Amino acid sequence: MGWPRKLVLVRHAQSTGNLLTVEQRADLPEPAHEYELTELGCQQAEITGLYLKKRFCEFDACFSSHYLRARQTLAIAMPNAKAIEDSRLAEAQRGIWHRMNKEKVCQLYPGEVERREQEDLYQYRPIGGENWPDIEMRIHSFRQSLFLEHDDEKVLAIVHGNWFNLFQKVNDGLTAEEVLHRYKLDNHGVVDNASVTIYRGKSVNGKPRLVLEEENIVPWRVLEEI
Repeated sequence: MGWPRKLVLVRHAQSTGNLLTVEQRADLPEPAHEYELTELGCQQAEITGLYLKKRFCEFDACFSSHYLRARQTLAIAMPNAKAIEDSRLAEAQRGIWHRMNKEKVCQLYPGEVERREQEDLYQYRPIGGENWPDIEMRIHSFRQSLFLEHDDEKVLAIVHGNWFNLFQKVNDGLTAEEVLHRYKLDNHGVVDNASVTIYRGKSVNGKPRLVLEEENIVPWRVLEEI
């Protein structure tokens, strides 16, 4: 048992939800897990896939969350891969905040906005949703499966922005304060759509570790130059 030789995390390509604010997404008819890739997102996924094939050839295991945008990204980037759908990779469940804007939440759930501000985004668990420690528990479980089942393999996982931030908290020892600070930055401090982050399994002081090698490699930047 041990860590994968390489763990490659790719944030899903641009989806329709990425083009909207949180308030605008609350007015969409479809649920968060059904946001589709945009035309640009499909191009991003294809270019990132070519980069992955050139650099890593094949992967021993390819994971994605059950969200449509993650499954589409994997299907375009690695069309011949046998996809493993894993709900532990899903983005944070926002509960009432997904289907309601701030005004409607205030109307139907008086005091919920104040509770969110008092508890801060890390601790706050929305009605019908998760707080960030809940997501960390999913990440701990996924990491355990990697360690037990994918020793010395090359593993690809298509993930989500806030999930990625919390993976780095769990794996790299970030604090809750550091993760909150990153979230408050532009783009919530997350890596770019369809970007590549690479971890390597190695021994550190005699103990097996997943060590960050490269972060936020963006193969599709060439599109912005055209």
